[in-house]
Amino acid sequence: MSRNLLFEIGTEELPARFIEPALQSLKNFVQSKLETLDIPYDEIKVAGTCRRLALYVENLAERQRDRIEEILGPSLSLALDKEGKYTQALLGFVKKHHLDLNSLYVKETPKGKYFCAKKILAGQNTIELLPNLLLEIIQNIYFPKKMRWNTFDLAFGRPIRWLLALYGKELIPIEIAGIKSGKYTKGHRFLSQEHLPIEEANWDLYQKTLFEHYVILEVEERKNYTRKTIEEVTKGYGKVIMDEELLTENAHLVEFPFPVLGSFPKEFLKLPEKLITTALQEHQRYFYLVDEENRLLPYFVAVNNNRPKDEKVVIKGHERVAKARLEDALFYYERDIKEPLKNRVNHLKGVIYHLKAGTLYDKTLRLIDLAKYLKRELYPEISDELIEKAAFCSKADLITEVVKEFPSLQGYMGAHYLTLEGEKEIAPALYEQYLPSPKEELFPETKLGVLLALGDKIDHLSTLIGAGEKVSGEGDPYALRRAAYGIIKILLTKKLFLDLEKTFAYALELIQKQGYLKNRNAHSEITDFLKKRLEGELFSLGFSKAFIYVILDQSLNPYNQSLKLLALKEIYQEKDFQDLIILFKRVTQILKNIEPTSFQPINPLLLKEETEKLLYQKLLELEKPLKTLEEEKNYPSYLETLLKFKPLIDRFFEEVFVMVEEDELRQNRLSLLSSLAQYFYKFGDLSYLA
Repeated sequence: MSRNLLFEIGTEELPARFIEPALQSLKNFVQSKLETLDIPYDEIKVAGTCRRLALYVENLAERQRDRIEEILGPSLSLALDKEGKYTQALLGFVKKHHLDLNSLYVKETPKGKYFCAKKILAGQNTIELLPNLLLEIIQNIYFPKKMRWNTFDLAFGRPIRWLLALYGKELIPIEIAGIKSGKYTKGHRFLSQEHLPIEEANWDLYQKTLFEHYVILEVEERKNYTRKTIEEVTKGYGKVIMDEELLTENAHLVEFPFPVLGSFPKEFLKLPEKLITTALQEHQRYFYLVDEENRLLPYFVAVNNNRPKDEKVVIKGHERVAKARLEDALFYYERDIKEPLKNRVNHLKGVIYHLKAGTLYDKTLRLIDLAKYLKRELYPEISDELIEKAAFCSKADLITEVVKEFPSLQGYMGAHYLTLEGEKEIAPALYEQYLPSPKEELFPETKLGVLLALGDKIDHLSTLIGAGEKVSGEGDPYALRRAAYGIIKILLTKKLFLDLEKTFAYALELIQKQGYLKNRNAHSEITDFLKKRLEGELFSLGFSKAFIYVILDQSLNPYNQSLKLLALKEIYQEKDFQDLIILFKRVTQILKNIEPTSFQPINPLLLKEETEKLLYQKLLELEKPLKTLEEEKNYPSYLETLLKFKPLIDRFFEEVFVMVEEDELRQNRLSLLSSLAQYFYKFGDLSYLA
């Protein structure tokens, strides 16, 4: 037999960012707990709004499963006397556990032989377990930040105001923080009566009751309803830009959406478009509209959590707020454009980049040198003067009034100000230096942008790890992982060859010159850190772990390593190549315990067998072609050329005994195999595929 469980925690308004983590942790905890308690069920559902978190367990069994427990009794020596009769120790054990003597058996344990018995432990009734379970649930829901209220010894996202707890039609009696559970819920704070009776744990009926009282319980349903009603109020005015993150946030701020359309004075349209939309979205959570050509229109949508008694009054209130925000933006903007961006660079001396790594001015100086280095490696055709000018201004917009007020506009405003000042050639690079962004996979389009984006991230990793900062567990307060992935993704997307180990060595030299390098292991830590990120990125692109390990320990050059994987993936299906990998594995097994420095140059005069002579000739013959193919990064042909060794390696292992007693002959054959292995290792360690 089973019944449904319905549990609702009613609260004061939870912040929007609390809801999804809370619901996820609620589901995970209940799933884990029911498995531990061994209570069968069909499905777990969670849903919630800013005022409630709800749990529904469908067909939760009315009792735990029975358990069979093995009970260890006295040892054989204690259980039987010298005549083989049962001792009081054994009889006492039987009596204590209500056992039958015939059910006992002897078991061999690490400590010797013991009498044992199996006992069926009847499961408890679920209704008896639920009160403690529900209290545990409340105490284990995750919130980014918890609070306490009154004198109660409970921390929760916000104060609890009611509890609905039903198992089938039966109330589960619990009390916490002065609140007793009941057979009721509450509807919308402003649009519904105080108590709504819920007589049975029925998910559909529960949701229907809430909807009738202006509460949309399911997050996705609330999002879709919000989207639909926004589209209705904007029909005929333009296309509303429905940012998914903003839509989710609005859906978490309301229990039932009531969107209204407002407008702002057209004079504000002279501001940079992104400044307007940021002021509307980030500060007020408004949606904006564009015309058919995607030009910004002087309209916005505000989503309310209450039905307006007088819609015109509500709209005027939103318009007043929107106008005030845009007036602030205009004020900051007009102040900013009075001073050229390059004149602000000197002010960066007063802005701390990191307590252990100096100021933003120090970072700017490093970026100039690092960008020039990257230019020489990637785009030598760009002039030093141009890259220096772009790097010099790269961080200047961080101290503008607009960016201080709207930090997400860093880079964008710098590019805009430089465009106004006539520096159109370098302006886009200031925006592109922060790409790819966390929200979208956009990459720099200009060469200058690529150089600044790589330089900024390389310097960030070098400086922070060089100063001794670490990334541990899930924590990454300085966004070091994002910087590492950004470097890798730019190089892969733009198909750029860059030796990252060499590049980071140069970046760390710049930091050392400024006196900020404290971590002497920084280079190796950065290399290991990047390798882990590269492994993750290549895995996400569809390469198996075994393939990735073939090239992972080589010098860090992500695009070069990705080309090798593509070539390997193409040839790997060939039977001959798979056989070659097995042969190479044999070579590595023979060489694995021998110090590489012990190998001497191959002495042709010591090549006794015809097969080893042929193999040596093939090594000489293919040396130049393989070197050329490696330099050209023509890895498909490189692997095809390696295949030419297969027949000879096969014959070599059939006809030649390597580990002969004669020292000179043995060493020469090992040197021959070592020279052969080097051609393979220049591509990667193919033994991972054997």
